[in-house]
Amino acid sequence: MKAGNRIKIDGGMSSMTDLVFLLLIFFIIISSLVNTSHQIKLPEGTGDPSLTSPVKVYIDSANNFYLNSNSLPINISSIESQLKKEIGENKAIELLADKDANRASAYEIIRIAKQNALKVVIKTKGSK
Repeated sequence: MKAGNRIKIDGGMSSMTDLVFLLLIFFIIISSLVNTSHQIKLPEGTGDPSLTSPVKVYIDSANNFYLNSNSLPINISSIESQLKKEIGENKAIELLADKDANRASAYEIIRIAKQNALKVVIKTKGSK
């Protein structure tokens, strides 16, 4: 057997890792130099805040309905007409129902919203 005529076909892995490391450094430096965001200065807003904030519907544990910060309860039969008066251009309702409130009360607000093509956001307490 001739041991001297064998050719080694081992690739140098150290040079490959050096090349990958250099490419990584190159792309990190180049990406930090490139600014892809647009510098936009937005104007100050003086619009009506009622157009951007949703109408809040509160349902307490006794299934009484309240709109926004109104302290008087609203009857279930007149809740739809009251909502239409308050909603304006907003098209969004924030539903804040007590956990002990009847689900049917919340479903009624969702039904009214669906009939009038309004969005409903159901507010919950976040877990900590």
